Amino acid sequence: MYTVNNFLYIFFVILLNISTVLSNNKLERSMLNNVEYIKASDLAKTYNANTIFYSDKDKLEIRLKNLKITLSAFSSFLKIDDNIYHLSSKILYIQNEFYIPLNAFSKLADKTKISIITINSDNNQIELSNPQYNVNNFKIHKKINGAIINIETSKYFFEKSISASISRGGWLNITIPNGYLDSLQMSNINIQSPVLRYKTYQSSESCQISLLIKNKVDDIEIKTSNEEINIILRMETNTSANKIKKQREEWFLDTIIIDAGHGGKDPGAIGKKGLQEKTITLDVAKKLKKLIEKNLDIKVIMTRNEDSFVPLWKRTKMANENDGKLLISIHANSASKSPRARGFETYLLRPGKFDDAVEIVKRENNVIELEEDKGKYLDLSDEDFIAASIEQNIYIKESEFFAAEIQKQIDKISTSPNRGVKQAGFYVLVGATMPNVLIELGFLSNRTEEKMLGKSSYRQKLANSIFEAILVFKERYESQLIEE
Repeated sequence: MYTVNNFLYIFFVILLNISTVLSNNKLERSMLNNVEYIKASDLAKTYNANTIFYSDKDKLEIRLKNLKITLSAFSSFLKIDDNIYHLSSKILYIQNEFYIPLNAFSKLADKTKISIITINSDNNQIELSNPQYNVNNFKIHKKINGAIINIETSKYFFEKSISASISRGGWLNITIPNGYLDSLQMSNINIQSPVLRYKTYQSSESCQISLLIKNKVDDIEIKTSNEEINIILRMETNTSANKIKKQREEWFLDTIIIDAGHGGKDPGAIGKKGLQEKTITLDVAKKLKKLIEKNLDIKVIMTRNEDSFVPLWKRTKMANENDGKLLISIHANSASKSPRARGFETYLLRPGKFDDAVEIVKRENNVIELEEDKGKYLDLSDEDFIAASIEQNIYIKESEFFAAEIQKQIDKISTSPNRGVKQAGFYVLVGATMPNVLIELGFLSNRTEEKMLGKSSYRQKLANSIFEAILVFKERYESQLIEE
């Protein structure tokens, strides 16, 4: 059994937290039997709540998103879900209208320390203002070695004031002093492992978010900023230590291989005005290397640092032997039969997928004719080649993501068409045991793009775009782990 103050506090706080937009913020008050009342229908309308009237029982249900409130005519008891509360005054039912005692409602402003009620004695109305929520939502970020509960806030909360503890039943209870929940926002949380269920509570002094956690939590850390509270959960650290170590070694981006296409006796594509592909690719590669080394703690390996000839097989071998985590092969395009062809595109390794890539593949792969040992290469239709590309598909999702991000970033700075992500059989990518892509920056066979690619400023923009794509890739795949 609950007291009148407890009931009305919970009742109206829940109502006020359910709705963020008040359709009509003024309520009429009525004096009945020397007690002030407000109409239940007015209150429900104000908060856009559904109501159901049971005429055979003289009961009214106010149905909110996650709550059912039952009023009984001429009863001093009220039901919220399965809990029954006792009131100091009876709920009245007059001319098909339910009336709720106002007494504790007017005290709510003092209890919550927010301005919700203003009584205007001139027109006998109660004015409601929007609740001042400061705990707005939360999200669950699953990690290999735990999870991060990101709570969105509109004010700064001191870390030391927030408590987080695990109950015997596996509930993680997060208590935030002076926190006020936006229950409407929190009614649509996307639950994912390791969280099974969640509940929220609001009191006059604090709010609480309770999460049922599937796994055993070994450690809880709390970090706050102006707009969020992060609850960091580390789980099963002893049993998953080797797994975490393996994942960390695999996904932490510590070495990038940059392959400047062609070089030396192999000029690659040549533009109408004589601009050579090998010149463009080396310059963009160097600019990209400089950006990475200046801004990130990442080792960069160049397959060539000067105008030298490097066999295709050797480029992939360098990437694997240096434990590369990402291989970026940079090229410029040409279409001798289609001088109007324009645009940039990024390729993944997969033989025979796109007919429009046949000429490009043939041109890029024909460099092996300049090599002394041609026996190192499999035929494009050879079963071994197909098997090698299938084995490499372990990284296809990561390569696809990175390729799409490259296209997205270059599209921001280039006036050339975005030709998208494609798949074809490039020998330079065969056997790379890491995410890998081949970028075609533009067509040297197109006069406009040859002019663009000939400018150092444009090549810098291209390098900047690839660098931005690396940052996004790094964030996505390193974020799978919680930092120790």
